Amino acid sequence: ACSISLHRDLTIMQPLLLKPGSREFIWPRLNSSTVQLDYGQPLELYCSHGFRKGSPGGNAKSAIVTCEGNDELGYAAESYNMSHFACQRPVYHVAERTGGHCYGGSSLIRIGFELEAPDRFVQLYEVCFDEAQLHSHYVKHSLSPHNGQHQRAVKRPSFLQGSFYADLKMSSLYSFTKQHATLERILGTRARADALLDSKRGLFLSRGHLAAKSDFIFGSHQRASFWLMNVAPQWQRFNAFNWQRIETAVKEYVAANDLWLTVYTGTYGVLELLDGNGDSQQIFLDYDPARDPPGRIPVPKLFYKVLIDEQAQAGIALVGVNNPHATPEEITEQYVVCKDVSGAIDWIRWKRHSIADGYSYACDVNEFNDVTGHLALAQPIGRLLL
Repeated sequence: ACSISLHRDLTIMQPLLLKPGSREFIWPRLNSSTVQLDYGQPLELYCSHGFRKGSPGGNAKSAIVTCEGNDELGYAAESYNMSHFACQRPVYHVAERTGGHCYGGSSLIRIGFELEAPDRFVQLYEVCFDEAQLHSHYVKHSLSPHNGQHQRAVKRPSFLQGSFYADLKMSSLYSFTKQHATLERILGTRARADALLDSKRGLFLSRGHLAAKSDFIFGSHQRASFWLMNVAPQWQRFNAFNWQRIETAVKEYVAANDLWLTVYTGTYGVLELLDGNGDSQQIFLDYDPARDPPGRIPVPKLFYKVLIDEQAQAGIALVGVNNPHATPEEITEQYVVCKDVSGAIDWIRWKRHSIADGYSYACDVNEFNDVTGHLALAQPIGRLLL
C-alpha cells in the first residue's frame, strides 16, 4: 500500500488529491492523518498553476499516479514519492455566484476549486449572501469522522473579498480605529464608543469564521475558508471562548460518534446597543448616515450552528449571543429565541451562562428555523441530536 501523511508529505504547495476524473476528494483514513492507497489504486493530483519546475508532472495541471507499494507512486513509467509532486503555487480556490437564490432572495455562492474540464467544480462550501446588506445568512458545509484529523500549523492567508463587496476596503473596516469611529458615528458620542471597545479585554469585533478553518482537512481546503463571505463581525472574546468551544466540541462529537453531518453556520438579527441618549441603535461595520439605508455589514445579534444528521433525521441548533455588554434580563427577553434544551447536551465544555464569553444555548432545529426562516429543510427534523 501507499501512505501519504498530512503532516509529513503535504506542504503549502500540495496538490489537490482527487478520485481521477471525478468531483470527489480522497480523504485520510478514519482516525488517522494519512491517506492510504491500495496497491494499484489511482490518484489524481491537481495543481491550478501546474507542477513546480523539475516535478515529474511538468507544466501539466493534473497527473494521475498509481500506488506501486512501499509509498511509491507510479507516473509515466517511473516511480516517485509524494514529495516530488509539489505545485508551482498554492492551489487556487474560487468563489462564484451559482445563479441560485436562498433566504430573502439572497445569492448562493459556491467556494471550491475550478478544474480544467468543463463543469468540473469541486465544492467545499456554499454561502447564502445578501448582496444589498453585504452579509451572509449562513454557510453550508459537511463534517464527517475524517474531520477528527486535520492538517495542523497551516499558515493563515490574507482574507479575500473578491467582487462581492463593491467599493469597500474590507480590511480597514475591521481595524480597531475604524470600528471606534463607526461606533462613535452610530451612537453619537465618543464616550459610548470608549465604554464599549477595549482591545486588551477582547472587546472589539473580529472576523468570526462561520465554517471554521479547522473544519477543513487539507491545508489547501483550509486556505479556501478565508473568503470574507465566510466571516461575520464577532466580538473577539466570544470568538475565542464559547464559540471556539462549540467548534471544537462539534468536531470531537462527530468523530467520536461516527457521524456524517450537514452543518449550517449562520448569523441572525442585528446587534443593538444604547446611544448617548439611552436609545437602542443597530450596529454596522459600514455606516454612512447620508446613504439609504445607512448601514451595511450588520453586526449579528446571534451566531448559530445547525447540525443535521440527515440519515437519522436528527438535528440540533447551537446558538451564541454576540453581545458581551448584554444584561441578564436582555439575554432572557431578547436573545433566547427558542426553548433552551442545552441541559441535555453533555459533550460541549462551555461556560454557557457567561455573557462575557458569549452566552450560549441549544434548541430544536425546527423551532429555531421557524424563528430565522433561513433554511429550506426538505422535511422537519424528527428528533434532537444529542
